Amino acid sequence: MKAQFFQVLSGDEVESVHEASLRILSEVGLKFIDETALRILDEAGAEVDFKTEIVKMPSSLVEEMVRKAPRRFTLHALNPEKDLNIDGYHTYFGTGNALNILEGKGSRRILKEDLKRYMRLADALEHVDFCVGTGVADAPPRTWDVHQFEVMVNNSSKHLRPVIASPYGADAILKMAEAVVGGGEALAKRPIISVGYVASAPLRWDRTALYVFRRTAEYNLPVNVESEPLAGGTSPVTLAGTIALANAEVLGGVVFNQLLRKGRPCFYSIGFTHTFDLRTALPLSGSPEAMLIASAGAQLARRYGLPSLSWVSSDSKTVNGQSILEKAISITVHMLAGNTLIWGLGNMESQASMSLEQTIIDEEIVRLVKRLREGVEVNMETIPLEIVKRVGVGGNFLSEKHTSTHYLREHVQATLLDRATREAWAKKGSTTLMDRVRVKLNRILESHQPTPLDEDVRRTIREIAMGADKEWLKLGYG
Repeated sequence: MKAQFFQVLSGDEVESVHEASLRILSEVGLKFIDETALRILDEAGAEVDFKTEIVKMPSSLVEEMVRKAPRRFTLHALNPEKDLNIDGYHTYFGTGNALNILEGKGSRRILKEDLKRYMRLADALEHVDFCVGTGVADAPPRTWDVHQFEVMVNNSSKHLRPVIASPYGADAILKMAEAVVGGGEALAKRPIISVGYVASAPLRWDRTALYVFRRTAEYNLPVNVESEPLAGGTSPVTLAGTIALANAEVLGGVVFNQLLRKGRPCFYSIGFTHTFDLRTALPLSGSPEAMLIASAGAQLARRYGLPSLSWVSSDSKTVNGQSILEKAISITVHMLAGNTLIWGLGNMESQASMSLEQTIIDEEIVRLVKRLREGVEVNMETIPLEIVKRVGVGGNFLSEKHTSTHYLREHVQATLLDRATREAWAKKGSTTLMDRVRVKLNRILESHQPTPLDEDVRRTIREIAMGADKEWLKLGYG
């Protein structure tokens, strides 16, 4: 049977968190810093204080709206063969958002050429299912998100999740996506992008987030509703307290999105939550406590019938034993907990940086851990009693057709790990894991070419990006 989900909360504990979150929403409330959003919530029956911008939501409204979000849908890709089926069981992995790229023991800001290589690598790797955008430092500060998407859509045919930094960025990226698929109706029918925003902990939804939700609702784009509190800083230091507060933020965001468009696909996410190292005053992503919160998030999402989203990262500053250890544990825990989308292949330094080498390693970890989720298939074919009788005592199964038929189905094949004899390993140069990683990385970057967009589409996208720069210059921004 397929492996069961790893669960950190009992059924009663899930309900306790749910009830606490409903009380936060109805008694404390959320701040919605947007007049249009306040009017929408007021008309829906929430208690709205237009002066303080605090919205208190009755439990009945929360539960009614959450029920309207779909349980199953498709995340479309430019290449339909790479569409993702959101069905409540499958887990998909993507790249991660960052500001810096690692170089040896140092780091520097990500440039467009770096993002291009990251997207091309992700496009080539079998177990990278979707691509997330990053900052790019060599674009104008006010339009970097637009240039980010231009790089993404030109270098990957997988589902894309751009990072949007401003209302204007949202408008321009939608125009670019329309140009790629052939117009607004085509984008609504097959949204090749999803969007999302994170609440400003504690208990606030800011103006840009609410604009992005509103602006993209007309296309019915799938939306990530994210909470990212810092346990002990912007949320209670106890894990249960952080989970309850984060859950309230996400539920409030889901309610708003369903009021905008009933049936809009929403991903539930408290899996971006950090824990706080009080000794160093630094946020941690690779801690076991962060993994427990992400696992609880997957459970709560299933309680609401929603797909879930989480983020894995190492806190290490270089690709080393620590980064591999933290990534191996976190990828395993996040996947076995049943999170639907998991960001962060290649993410390092508490999500501040990314590494192409770590991306290769992370993809190998995913390859192996996916086998754990598949579990053990038990039937008459996999318990071959007749073959056991024929081979008998003291025989072997190597020559049996059953062995060759089932070997690759049952046993995952690693691509980076050394499983040879010492003699064979030495004959091939006594390579280390990092040696093999660099060979694979160079081979992909030298040989893989993403499916190119039509030249007219590329030109249109370029014109939209350049137009965005000119508009900001007119407003006095350099």
